Amino acid sequence: MDETNAFLHALTTREPDDPTACDGWRVRDLVAHIVAGAKEEAELIEDALRGVPGRPTRPFPEREAAYAAMPYPELLSALALEGVRLNAAVQALAAAGGTVEFTGALMTGADFRMHGRSELALHRRDLVGDDEVGRCLLAQPELTAHAVKVLTVMSTLQESIATRAARAAGAPAGFAFRMRSPGRDDVVVRVAPTPSLQTAPPGDELPVVLCSAADRLLALWGRRPAGELDMSRNPDVRALVESVLYL
Repeated sequence: MDETNAFLHALTTREPDDPTACDGWRVRDLVAHIVAGAKEEAELIEDALRGVPGRPTRPFPEREAAYAAMPYPELLSALALEGVRLNAAVQALAAAGGTVEFTGALMTGADFRMHGRSELALHRRDLVGDDEVGRCLLAQPELTAHAVKVLTVMSTLQESIATRAARAAGAPAGFAFRMRSPGRDDVVVRVAPTPSLQTAPPGDELPVVLCSAADRLLALWGRRPAGELDMSRNPDVRALVESVLYL
């Protein structure tokens, strides 16, 4: 099952005012967030393809306000319409071979497509929690590669490594750690002096966090996995690592 169908199926199992794993968000709030994001991305791409001068990406509260007040049936209709619109815009961008700036990152059509896949996989988990379908989706290596890229360059996101590293005031100079999943390259999380994420072959020069590929993606996006991350190799840095990872 792909991310879109998995998300839409999960959505049918929830009521609009049910809580989600996103702090303070009901199902309707999560849907409003997705619809508003799709509309924003589509507008930026369409403008760029028409030669309209670029503009900054609007902040979440500004672009979500209209949808937050929308009756739920209308919101679901908007989800379908804006999804179709975004898909068409992304296809056109891919055909043109250009890039569009979104939240500080220059993105190709393939980048936008991957961003949508990642968002739907993550928000499906916010809707229904941990299950086998979700773990399979979240474990896909291309979603980790996307997270490594955008969480480094999209510095205004609350999930960006720059934003999260700023909270780790007690981090020693040069502090970094490795997130390791079986059969995959490590993700190296550098907190200081310049926050960044990068992939690298496994090594032992830094503290190592062991976890499944699905749990690693969740942690990279600031979410607590259902199971605890294994930091038994370096228990002395657990508090610092968790202060960086979890929102």
